[in-house]
Amino acid sequence: MNASASPDSAAPPRARRRLFQVGAVGLLLLLLYVVLRPSKKEGGGTEHYLVKRGDFTVSVIEPGTLTAISEVVIRSEVEGTARIISIVPEGASVKKGDLLVELDSSQALDQVNQQLISVEKARFAVTNAEAQLDIQRSATNVDYQAAKLKLDLAIIDRDKYEQGQRLVDLLEAQNKALQASNQLVVNRETYSNSVMLAKKGYETKQKVDGDRLSVLATENQLIAATNVLWMLDQFDVEKQIKKFNSDVQQAEEQLQQQINLNKRKMAQYEADLLSQINTLKLNEDKLERDRKNLDATMIYAPQDGLVVYQVSENRFSSESLIEGGAVVRNRQELIKLPDLSRMKVVVKIHESHINMIRAGLPAFVVLDSDPDKRYAGVVAKVAPLPDTQARWGNPNLKVYNTEVYLSENPPNVKPGVSAKAEIVITNIADVLSVPIQAVTTFKGKQVVYVLNRGKPEPRPVEVGMFNTKFIQIVQGLEAGDRVMLSPPFDSHEKDLEGAVLADEEKARITFTNVPPIEAAPHNGLGNQANSRGGANGRPALTAAGTEGGGRGPTPGAGAGSGPLGGVIPEEILKQYDKNGDGTLDETERESMRAAFASRFGGQGSPAGGPGGGMRPGREEMMKRFDKDGDGQLDEEERAAMREAMGSLRPNRGEGEAGARPGRDAAPSPRQP
Repeated sequence: MNASASPDSAAPPRARRRLFQVGAVGLLLLLLYVVLRPSKKEGGGTEHYLVKRGDFTVSVIEPGTLTAISEVVIRSEVEGTARIISIVPEGASVKKGDLLVELDSSQALDQVNQQLISVEKARFAVTNAEAQLDIQRSATNVDYQAAKLKLDLAIIDRDKYEQGQRLVDLLEAQNKALQASNQLVVNRETYSNSVMLAKKGYETKQKVDGDRLSVLATENQLIAATNVLWMLDQFDVEKQIKKFNSDVQQAEEQLQQQINLNKRKMAQYEADLLSQINTLKLNEDKLERDRKNLDATMIYAPQDGLVVYQVSENRFSSESLIEGGAVVRNRQELIKLPDLSRMKVVVKIHESHINMIRAGLPAFVVLDSDPDKRYAGVVAKVAPLPDTQARWGNPNLKVYNTEVYLSENPPNVKPGVSAKAEIVITNIADVLSVPIQAVTTFKGKQVVYVLNRGKPEPRPVEVGMFNTKFIQIVQGLEAGDRVMLSPPFDSHEKDLEGAVLADEEKARITFTNVPPIEAAPHNGLGNQANSRGGANGRPALTAAGTEGGGRGPTPGAGAGSGPLGGVIPEEILKQYDKNGDGTLDETERESMRAAFASRFGGQGSPAGGPGGGMRPGREEMMKRFDKDGDGQLDEEERAAMREAMGSLRPNRGEGEAGARPGRDAAPSPRQP
């Protein structure tokens, strides 16, 4: 009895123990599954960020290069090209006055020697021109004095005649006439006495004849003297006056001609002297340049510094490397001597941040060679234009060179060291911020995805300033919200082409501008059953959608509705009514059909279906009529769609195969 009862009494404890063991194993397996399974968070394994308030620092971090603020650039001042004979090693420390570079001076020395000869020739030419000028000055003076003397003599001769000689000549002529007249009187008395004495026998006949001849001779003398006096008074005086005046005028003109000739000769010799002087000056200047060119072959350090060879930033530059034997051009940079007492970091700021950068902003610099030490600095210069050198590799990359001056000089640091600068733009206290990748665009608005009952939903936000990691949220979130760090990707919402217009804007523009549309054949046969009144048996459409002689039993289509049924929208009538008569003729209807086919072809129901033609698909309908972009059609949007579809869908006329009352009314679209 006891032996048989013992197993029955012990069974429940064993079963419970076995059940406990199974439960323990199951619990252990459950714990292992929970511990070892991959971490899966809400939202399909996407990381989340807990929104919280705090100070928000807006800064830009960019790599750069440490250089000296002030540095002396050593250039080749030798004209043309020159070969480097020797150069101080790069990295060497030099003192002021030390020889840095020696260039080939053979050509420069030859130029100096040749120019010395040219200078001496120019000096001799100047001396010769000065002597010729002195000789010509003396010769012109002699010629002038001779012409001046001739004029003076002509004036004297004229004055002499007018004031004395003319009167003397007149008096002499008058005296000769008077003398002849008096002598005639005497000779006549003598002749008369001789005649009387001859009659008395006291004179001889010979004496009488001699006295008579004397009277005749005296008469002739009187006549001649009178004629000379008359000609002198009438002609000779005026003639002599004009002659002397002409001599004076000719002498004056010759004097003026001699003066002008002397001026031209003196100007010629003076110009020749000036030309020789200028030639000498040019040769002396050329000699001075050649001597400077010769001196430039030896380049000395203008200050203490560290020797840094100049390397062209343009990788396509044809300039040779700075080394012994290299040929360098005039004004080519050879060496830089930086002033290591003050340093700066040159960084390149991307165009997306450049509007926030300005001179005077604080910055902090860390050198790659000493990452544990931080140096304070300030933004000193911001380039107004993008760096052209940075665009060689990527034409679309636009960066701006920005200089950050260090407030303290790093010890024992050489120029060219890589560094990283963080420019602090501003520090905003007690604001909300989220990681910058959490903000995305949804239906043209900036949103973040917030968990709502375990399901992510977009929430519009207003953003503020941002840095390389976080962005400020001005409005739309509260502290404690959990936002997704990787928003869900929706190909319908994302614009992979990077279009400027949003989808709802495109749909709105398309609907407003009424793009080309055309109705499909009305009954699938390409013809109406009972069309009347139009060309080729097709009725014309009016603004009211009526058809001449046509009847439309379709409810809601309007009395006498045409092949498109309903009232034609005013914008469609304006677009296709070319002749402006308020109706659509056959040509205008064909144009509208072709446009309608290109608009809705291949979408929705095929021709001949329940709609009697091509219908737009759901996606097209949503783009056109979903104005608020919520993905659903409310009552107002559905009413607009019914009106548009009722005005554009084909209507089955009376007698058309398959026509049923109410069948062709504006369809009620399915609720998305």
